[in-house]
Amino acid sequence: MSRLWGTTALVATLMMATVPMASAQEGTTTAQQITIAAGDLRGALDQLADQFGLQLIVQGDLSGMSSGDVSATLDARDALQLLLTGTGYQFEFITDDSVRIAPASSGALENGGATVLPEVVVSATRSRRSIKSMSPSVVVIGRDQIETQMAKSSDITNVIRNTVPGFMFDDQSLISSTETFRGRDVQVLVDGVSRNTPLRNTSRILSMIDIAQVESIEVIPGSNALNGDGATGATINIITKTGEVGNNSFVVDGHVTSYTDDIDDSFSPSLTLSGSGGVGAVDLAASVTASKSGDAFDGYGNQVPSDAMLGQGGFDNAEDLNLFGKAGLTVAEGHRLFLSSEVVRFRQDIEYYPDLTTDPVSVDYDNPYLAQPLEDESQYFTGGYEYDFGKIGTGDLKLFYNDSYKQAARADYHASYNPALVALANSGAVEDPLGQSVIDTVKYGVKLSTDTSLDPVYDGLTLTWGGDLTHDDIKYRTISGRDIGAPMEQDGKAVFAQLSAPVTQFVDLSGGVRYEKYDLTVKDFLRPNYMRYNAGVGQAILAAAQYTGGNTTYSAVTYNASAVVHWTDRIDTSLSYSEGFSVPDVGAYTRRAGFNGVPMNFSALDVEASKVKTYELAARYNGPDFRTTGAVYMSTNERGDTFDASTNALSQQKERIIGAELTGEYDVTEDTYVGALASYVEGRYDSNKNGDLDSWLPNNRIPSPFRFTGYVDSYVWGDLNMRFDGTYTAPRTKIDNKKVKSSLVFNLMGNYPVLGGTARFGVENIFDASYENPAASALRGYSVAGHGRTVTIGFRREF
Repeated sequence: MSRLWGTTALVATLMMATVPMASAQEGTTTAQQITIAAGDLRGALDQLADQFGLQLIVQGDLSGMSSGDVSATLDARDALQLLLTGTGYQFEFITDDSVRIAPASSGALENGGATVLPEVVVSATRSRRSIKSMSPSVVVIGRDQIETQMAKSSDITNVIRNTVPGFMFDDQSLISSTETFRGRDVQVLVDGVSRNTPLRNTSRILSMIDIAQVESIEVIPGSNALNGDGATGATINIITKTGEVGNNSFVVDGHVTSYTDDIDDSFSPSLTLSGSGGVGAVDLAASVTASKSGDAFDGYGNQVPSDAMLGQGGFDNAEDLNLFGKAGLTVAEGHRLFLSSEVVRFRQDIEYYPDLTTDPVSVDYDNPYLAQPLEDESQYFTGGYEYDFGKIGTGDLKLFYNDSYKQAARADYHASYNPALVALANSGAVEDPLGQSVIDTVKYGVKLSTDTSLDPVYDGLTLTWGGDLTHDDIKYRTISGRDIGAPMEQDGKAVFAQLSAPVTQFVDLSGGVRYEKYDLTVKDFLRPNYMRYNAGVGQAILAAAQYTGGNTTYSAVTYNASAVVHWTDRIDTSLSYSEGFSVPDVGAYTRRAGFNGVPMNFSALDVEASKVKTYELAARYNGPDFRTTGAVYMSTNERGDTFDASTNALSQQKERIIGAELTGEYDVTEDTYVGALASYVEGRYDSNKNGDLDSWLPNNRIPSPFRFTGYVDSYVWGDLNMRFDGTYTAPRTKIDNKKVKSSLVFNLMGNYPVLGGTARFGVENIFDASYENPAASALRGYSVAGHGRTVTIGFRREF
């Protein structure tokens, strides 16, 4: 940890030296010369607050809202009024230096005119499309919403789950295998660049992204192929922060978390130092987060195993360092060069193995963990050029390089759940002490996206076009360097075109096509020998064998089409059809070569890309006091990927999933609103491949068929913002003798302006309920306890 904190201090010093500090703050009642360029509304408000020494408390979401040029001599009140006019938001001075920004009440709107809805723009579609022209199921989570929920958790998965229906309850570990959306896989992008590694799923994606660097999160439910393979259930695009010239800031954000059952052993500190701004034509943003965690406990007060998921690890007993930086250079109007980087260093030092014989799984204090730690050493770089070439169009060209090293923990032998361990090369009955698995991936490529206006053809018609070139290099090895899966390389080529246009003021139409081709090379390798323990004595069970690789080509043509109808200013409906596809986890097949009849020759594997078709009908109502969205959908595919943990088998077969989602919010008063999220999903598949959907999808695909989250958000005692929520997941009983139990968890969080910053607190599982984590239990087939009550206390100050 000394290295982590030392690095934190160094980066903090560099950021303070490179990010200009704000000018001296003056009184709020004294008129000052205000000069703010047109741009992001939240950025303009932050600049104004910095100049007058104000602490902003934002209720609502300002993402995507814009402000005009301001150049005048004004006091703080007049300047705020000028910036917020026509936005549907109002301000209120709570103290002399604390201002609350909140949606205007219905009465205020009646007196001041109709509200102007924010123009939220979504970029995960490879174009900059207004969210109003997309399905109502699309969600953009702004920074204000993120910061509110950070009071109780800094995990991105939690933020998404509490905001978007259809996203499954997280398994409270590092892996993303259970992070299903509508029963299918999720593609995760960071600034439009994929973090998925489909040839061998590394399983740690969202858990390794530092929330401090995130500006907003775009969630597009349903299948989608515009960014390549992987988005069969949803696309999640993480937008990182970008500096703004003239709005310079430095932020200190720290918190401590502990479980109430054992504060000392679970004490977990975290510190983030970040800065953003710009000078002249250069914009800068950077952050560094260092954290250390202790033990974790369940609702009974029992310590939770560090590796309940057999090799996948968790957040406890870990050290984490995340470095982020982004720089841009505006070379001319409409032309900008940029470079961003992210470095992740994570290490979990596990103390004991789990005991799988208990219900739920517990810590085996008689079996200390003596193997290598779980580690993640990854770095991601993206550079590019944003351009505006007039009639040719506006867009960007991105070059990216992702390099990740993900080392699993050692999973102890178990006859049912981990029946085979890698043996020494020269002794088949002796376990290899360095047999832990490592997924080492390199992914690089080029992405081109351009929006070309076709107004001469039809007013408002836009053609979005571009293409991708990608290269994946996957090595699946032990720590000692022995291949346990076939080394693989894959080259991808894709082109796409998308047309969108408003048809009168009431209808938005969109449709497009993408062609993708992958050339996959699977190399020969010596599949290692395996052993097992019998009454504590090692036995050879599978001799080493030569695996013969090969070459294959995957290709897919995918289509999408949607129609959004604006019946009134407040009511929208949409009907959409979309296709996405996923390349099979070939590495998992080759590792299992020789097990349960899995062929030793790649050419004998019957695996193909799985194309998913999604049909969706959605609606949205946005009233002055009540807002709601709803969607019903069906997704089908002929060759779905199903993994059965009980038989250690992978298969591809016909599938169908149906579901429905509903959200709603109601403003009880100006200071209080209540809301809810609800989702239903269920699916069947053709288990014997005779054409009939005869079986229910396994629990690891659908851990719970129904999820409900309710919440109330209120300002109490003036400027204390509090939020209380609860999430219920229904049991799943479709699979014989594999019931997943229900769960009910309540949380509380609060934010309070003090000392020029914001103090916050959060309590997860406020009633310290004992429950079975549905996602974790579904993945492995045994009971895994959910985490008990945790308390988080933090403070954030912006300078």
